[in-house]
Amino acid sequence: MKSVRVLENTLVGNDLHHLVLDTAGTDLEAGFTVPGQYVQLTVGDDRPAYMAIASAPGTGNFEFLIQSTEGTAGAICSVKPGGEVLISEPMGKGFKMQVLEKNTPLFFVTGTGISAIRSVIESRDWSGTGARLYYGTFTPADMAYQEKFADWSARGVAITPLISEPAGQEWTGATGYAQDAYAKEPVADASKTAIVLCGAKIMCEQATEMLVKAGMPTENALTNY
Repeated sequence: MKSVRVLENTLVGNDLHHLVLDTAGTDLEAGFTVPGQYVQLTVGDDRPAYMAIASAPGTGNFEFLIQSTEGTAGAICSVKPGGEVLISEPMGKGFKMQVLEKNTPLFFVTGTGISAIRSVIESRDWSGTGARLYYGTFTPADMAYQEKFADWSARGVAITPLISEPAGQEWTGATGYAQDAYAKEPVADASKTAIVLCGAKIMCEQATEMLVKAGMPTENALTNY
């Protein structure tokens, strides 16, 4: 584990922190080559926690979206800019980008799983691919990166943000769950699709089952683990 400086630590939602670490130009940056890779982060003697890198490969400093909970995640989120955290080398196989390049990409994500999906979306331009993002959270305050939606749309990704607990919320968008939103307007030919999954287990299972039944090859259901 190496010690690196925290450059930014911003609260961006309900207990959600956007962290930027000083990794540009280091061997850490060189080891991050595929969207979906992750590292271990910790502070002091706390047990390391696995965190997906939210920024795209080749963009310099590593960015993360971390929910401040008890334990290691909370300790990391308490480090102010100028402080230091411990980080491992990038690890994991990431998402199989070559599969996405040959098929219509569909992104299904809930909660903080958007961190790994953001890395994929910002790794290239998706114009003309038919790419879609279904992004579900409990409430609008749980939905990070809303300010990036315009950029993602410009990259060619059709975005469907949803919340599952609309009662009492100021929200004019879709409600419910990612997999149900897709079911209302499925692609014409599922055999030529690939899905990228990150988030709640039931969402990942139901989205995969739906697409496979419609003709998508099982191996086109992509995770980063």
